[in-house]
Amino acid sequence: MKILVTGAAGALGRNLVENLKAIRDGKNRTRPNLKIDAIYEYDKENTEEDLNRFCSDCDFIVHAAGVNRPKETSEFMDGRITRLRSMKYPVIKM
Repeated sequence: MKILVTGAAGALGRNLVENLKAIRDGKNRTRPNLKIDAIYEYDKENTEEDLNRFCSDCDFIVHAAGVNRPKETSEFMDGRITRLRSMKYPVIKM
């Protein structure tokens, strides 16, 4: 399985990526039937081209990117929903 984690540098994404790597490398044996072939880490430092490339090759997306402590509701929506809609190969159709 190839997994894309958006928000990979944030608190949730970073911990998820580390756990997925441990499963992939056999250090975490709690999910013996889960075979991880690739982990794509996407964060604000990546380009939109990176996102499109990762989306086109992944089997599963964990969308953990977002704005922390937004002052306005629109910031929350823009940071989470708008970015998800911009993916050229969405898993979830909105």
